[in-house]
Amino acid sequence: MNWQPRPAPYNSGMRIFFDTEFTDLTENAALISIGMVDEAGDEFYAELSDTYSPDACSEFCRREVLPHLEGGTVQRSLGDLREVLREWLTAKGEGVVLVCDSSRDVHQFRQLFPCGLPSNVSCEVLGWWGNVRRRFFNRGRRMHRDLGLRVHHALDDARINRLVLSRRPASSD
Repeated sequence: MNWQPRPAPYNSGMRIFFDTEFTDLTENAALISIGMVDEAGDEFYAELSDTYSPDACSEFCRREVLPHLEGGTVQRSLGDLREVLREWLTAKGEGVVLVCDSSRDVHQFRQLFPCGLPSNVSCEVLGWWGNVRRRFFNRGRRMHRDLGLRVHHALDDARINRLVLSRRPASSD
């Protein structure tokens, strides 16, 4: 399927689509990775090196998330991630809206900044219609497959959200 740009539905500043992966679905889940993609395609991705142990991960996480981690230069300590991500977000200017598909992602993001989010940032969780749209366009993880992206990889899932929510499919010619 061919994907073509579509203007953003509103002018409220820059939208950045993000996703997180974490150890399990409990309130005390630890962040494993975070991926972000702005509307222009600029990306940020990091994996945490000091916040979790594979032994503390759920069976699902060990099977579906950990095998997709890249390691190497994308690994950061929690303190380093806070600093680098704050700089990246601040450089985006005023009115940054972080968009995700789950309140769990917002919870994990807020845990990164216990003293408060960068002043230019707000968070928005997709409502019912946004999640229906995302699921419709990516049913059966079709977009992941077609684009060679990994399911349950924070950056690849953020890329999918950007495609679905700021672009529309066009007919193949």
